[in-house]
Amino acid sequence: MTISEKNKGNLYIFLTALLWSTGGILIKFIPGSAVAINGARSLIALIFFCIYRKTVKVKVNRWILAAAICLVLTNLLYVLANKMTTAANAIVLQYTAPVFVLIWDCIYRKKKPAGRQCIVVLMAFAGMVLFFFDQLDGGQMLGNIIAIAAGLSFSGVFFINSLPKASSKDSSMIAFFLSFLISIPFLGEVGKMNGTAVAALLVLGVFQVGLAYVLFDKGAKLTSPVSASLIGLLEAVLNPVWVFLFYGEKVGKFALIGAGIILAAVVWNTISAGSQERC
Repeated sequence: MTISEKNKGNLYIFLTALLWSTGGILIKFIPGSAVAINGARSLIALIFFCIYRKTVKVKVNRWILAAAICLVLTNLLYVLANKMTTAANAIVLQYTAPVFVLIWDCIYRKKKPAGRQCIVVLMAFAGMVLFFFDQLDGGQMLGNIIAIAAGLSFSGVFFINSLPKASSKDSSMIAFFLSFLISIPFLGEVGKMNGTAVAALLVLGVFQVGLAYVLFDKGAKLTSPVSASLIGLLEAVLNPVWVFLFYGEKVGKFALIGAGIILAAVVWNTISAGSQERC
């Protein structure tokens, strides 16, 4: 049985989401500010990328630079949103990304979205809101707006990297370098970390960021930006699963229903896309 190129892409993005989802639990072992942690893991990821690519050279064009800026903004805005509103609000609102991706896709290609795409996006977003329904509250309005901005920039990462002249490897390396530069004033905190924290930081940099973006680069070229961003939603579903497994935090009934809706939306979208490709 051969796997279609599109389904290979979906698998790469799924593995990316799996690695991304380990971030929350690993960060629990690392003291210090989010900016310092993000900068340190970005530096480790940059070194990993240079070893993987066997070069420090990057190609630069407007699309690569735009994707890099979107990635830097996503990380910074998400950290800032977490400081100004609840963590649940921040992640729910950031994962409005598939809605924005669908809008960008329609504007760029000047065509209306397929009915299936609209339904899948609505299902996924409804499931995401339901997933955190037990915890969702008003929060601070500015923090919520910043979280939506994080979703907007996150959608740019998916959409721009699907374009022919983009290169997620190059844009990721640029983004990691920029994130490191921004964090330099805070990196003194890293020297005070214990062995467990340093180990967790290394795993974050090599696997949760570095390897994840290698897989993302492979997947972004093989599947549609809408499908990629929808599969990326699994990060937010899997993240609390690791917390449950390692910390015993229970998942509420609304969260379970929401997770089921998201999984159903992703599976339906993947199967439908595969069927259309074979026709």
